[in-house]
Amino acid sequence: MILRPDELAFLASWAHEERAPNPYVLPAHQLQAAHGVKGVGLIRLIKAWAHSQGRKDEDIFNLPHPPHPTWPWPDETQLAAKFGEPVSSTRSG
Repeated sequence: MILRPDELAFLASWAHEERAPNPYVLPAHQLQAAHGVKGVGLIRLIKAWAHSQGRKDEDIFNLPHPPHPTWPWPDETQLAAKFGEPVSSTRSG
């Protein structure tokens, strides 16, 4: 799976935040919640990226990770295309 630099930066930030005692108050997790995306979807993106690049998913921690990432998917359709399935969203309607 090919990910754009902004997608990789967001996922790297999100992964780093996962190690924090309360990641849900941090910027990437706040964006995740605001867009209604479940963490398992982001984990699957990281794993798909690693597999396609012949890397370990832990390699995401070696990538640059901005402290205040931006949401890299302008709409749910683009995000769903990356997931390869309908968007896994907690939002209704």
